[in-house]
Amino acid sequence: MFTVSVETQFKASHSVALPDGSREPEHEHFWAVSVEVSGDKLNGSGVVMDFARLKAGLTDITSKLGGGSLSDNDYFREHGPSAESVAMYVFQRLEPKLPDGVRLVSVSVSEQVGCSAKYSAD
Repeated sequence: MFTVSVETQFKASHSVALPDGSREPEHEHFWAVSVEVSGDKLNGSGVVMDFARLKAGLTDITSKLGGGSLSDNDYFREHGPSAESVAMYVFQRLEPKLPDGVRLVSVSVSEQVGCSAKYSAD
């Protein structure tokens, strides 16, 4: 099995609900999003998937999240604007864009150094 990954970043704010029902103050992060895809064989070019195509798909998704508050997006109003929800959001939108024979392994989201969440289908 071959695995490749790409990463991108976007800037957005969020405010997560706290266990006591209150909300933390709205604050901004430079979110780092990394995706891993895998395949059992290489294509005619000798790669699992072209890095540029994978990064373009990822950037297309994350560019819609940047520049404002995640809380303004209907998805995050329903699921909460956490790193975990961002990872699931990206996974659900990237997976259908992949070529046949390429599987989305995971999406990792870091909102700051040392604080990350990962979503996978397994």
